[in-house]
Amino acid sequence: MVIKYKTEESALISEFEKFLSENKFRFKTEENTEKIRKAFLFSKKAHENMKRQNGELYINHCLKVAKTVVVDFGLGTTSAISALLHDVPVKTEYTSEDIKNRFGAKVFNIIEGLIRIKNAEYFENNSEASTFRQILISISDDIRVIFIKIADKLDNIRTVDSLLPKNKQKSIYETINIYAPIAHRIGLYNVKDEMEDICLRHTNPYIYNQIQERLQTSERERLQFINRFIKPIKEKLDTNNIKYKINGRPKTIYSIWKKMEKKKVSFNEIYDLFAVRIIFSPQNKDDENYEALQIGSLISDLYPEKKERKRNWLQIPKKTGYRALHITVMSDEGQWVEIQIRSEEMHEAAEHGLAAHWKYKGLKEKKTEFDEKIQDILDFLNEDNSSAITFIDNLKINLFNPEIFVFTPKGKVINLPNGGTVLDFAFKIHTDVGLKCIAGKVNGKTQALNKELKNGDQIEIITTKKQQPKREWLNFVKTQRAIYTIKRIFREDIQKSIDKGEEIIEYLLKERGIDNIGKCIDNLSKEFEYINKDRFLEDIGENKLTREKLKEYIKIHCKKEKQVRFWNIKLPFSGSDKKTNPNETQLSDYYQLADCCSPLPGKDIIGIHNFSKNKIIIHDAKCPTAIADLAFGEKAINVKWNSQTKISILKEFIIQGRDEPGILNKIISTISKNLSVNIKSINFDTEKSNFKAEIKLYTIQEDFTKNLMKQLKKIPAVNNVEIIN
Repeated sequence: MVIKYKTEESALISEFEKFLSENKFRFKTEENTEKIRKAFLFSKKAHENMKRQNGELYINHCLKVAKTVVVDFGLGTTSAISALLHDVPVKTEYTSEDIKNRFGAKVFNIIEGLIRIKNAEYFENNSEASTFRQILISISDDIRVIFIKIADKLDNIRTVDSLLPKNKQKSIYETINIYAPIAHRIGLYNVKDEMEDICLRHTNPYIYNQIQERLQTSERERLQFINRFIKPIKEKLDTNNIKYKINGRPKTIYSIWKKMEKKKVSFNEIYDLFAVRIIFSPQNKDDENYEALQIGSLISDLYPEKKERKRNWLQIPKKTGYRALHITVMSDEGQWVEIQIRSEEMHEAAEHGLAAHWKYKGLKEKKTEFDEKIQDILDFLNEDNSSAITFIDNLKINLFNPEIFVFTPKGKVINLPNGGTVLDFAFKIHTDVGLKCIAGKVNGKTQALNKELKNGDQIEIITTKKQQPKREWLNFVKTQRAIYTIKRIFREDIQKSIDKGEEIIEYLLKERGIDNIGKCIDNLSKEFEYINKDRFLEDIGENKLTREKLKEYIKIHCKKEKQVRFWNIKLPFSGSDKKTNPNETQLSDYYQLADCCSPLPGKDIIGIHNFSKNKIIIHDAKCPTAIADLAFGEKAINVKWNSQTKISILKEFIIQGRDEPGILNKIISTISKNLSVNIKSINFDTEKSNFKAEIKLYTIQEDFTKNLMKQLKKIPAVNNVEIIN
């Protein structure tokens, strides 16, 4: 085993040196190359003897991440160093301050951003919202954070087979819902494609294998078709003295499946299974847009073009910086083929997305539309107190939905989410314009505020000082800026409606003897097809949902909690089997649960009389401390649990904070002493100097959450509590 390890380590060092040698041109100076070597050796030492779940050395993962950000994303020295060190403060004894002292403030800031994102991923509940928030905040500090995180996630998803089922499921969920969309949004299309294909292979292997087999079966035939199709194109381009590269590539399995799902068609009915890409060297860089259009025109002379499928991102690039001309033409054999036409510089942007744009523009130049959109959402985050579901819903609309491009009267291009309205356009111009807007002229014709705009529309906003903002605007606006501004104005009124709605629904539930209020409200909001629970309560408070309708749904979808055993200590000196009142403190003033073993209700226990405290300390019957106390002559008290049946509520929550000796026992003891609970299960993990405790328990207290937070505030090491249920 030692020989194998040394061989693996030697091979890894050779691979790293090859990486340095092949990418010296990216690092520019020998000094930078040495900095990267120093980072590799430091990371290797920090992760010494650590292995991933697939059995490979952990430093290998760090090197793979560095190679991805440098080779695939085109980033440089600082990014390479940060990638090599990205898990050092999380997985090893070294801290972020150690990184700062050795590698400087820039690397430190990037590492801190990555740690914030990773910490957000620990939450089981609302993890998507937590992760999104931290990603956006980290992007605002340094956009390199997200490129390294994407590279990290890409390597993790490539090795997802080695994870435990629960971790595997979580990794796939995060990848398909968070990281693949972000990769797409910042122009890393190849990464997005690979992530989606891997996720589909694990979530729906039958579909994946079926499509893969079909593609493999027809591969030879498709290649022959592509060669026949591009032959006249090559001849035409050669005749016109155009320097180019041309190739054909199949669509991804995931994109084919999504198209089958969306159009409700079979594999055989998908006509554009492949695309042809032309990358040309412009004769004059200033004329590259014209040359791209010229190539498109030459191809249209050969094959009939499907006009409605034409996509021109030459003059107006995507927010990622992507520029290209896409046309779809009919081959001589009756098949539609998509052709992507790019210059070499356009191709660089297409391959590396915002990484290429960011690298060329530098930090001090004008911000991109993507930067501005991130800033809009960050402004929203500063004051947002909406539910996680609402946050994610609004965020996806604004960050990842398809976009349209419209124009001001002077011809300035304004981008809006698909479905954006006249009012969204007004708010995009300026907040005051949105608040005073009464209508808009769309292509010269007066239209209402809720008129949905289309690509190419030209809009002139009509305003008046007499206009007052209206809550009804929230029913149709799409942009984050509009939603945030309107909600800020009506925040107090909206909250009153939400509070009133909560009172109404709680009264109706208690009327039927239902105690699990929160869970029932969640279920009801889903049954009424609300994405946002607060919006559901708001509509109840404003009588948009009648009590009769609510009662009908409550009867069907809300059930009483089952009765469960609720345990208490049986007092040996009471002289009877009389049970303690469960509404009182679980333990009498004479009893205390032992911190060393924290005995769980229902298990065998023993009491030890502690004369100094004048209390009987309750231990697990097998507790080594109790056995030792008895051996030294301490007095044993015959105690046991008794039980009674009581309607109680299952509560789940996650506690996080600074790890310290005995922290779990301190938490359990605090909860047990001060709250009437029965603990069902505890999962406790530590990583570096932090802990995470997932606790499930039964309680009979209606105001349990409030009391729990009050008690946990007494423990300085606890810094975050997440209530799941």
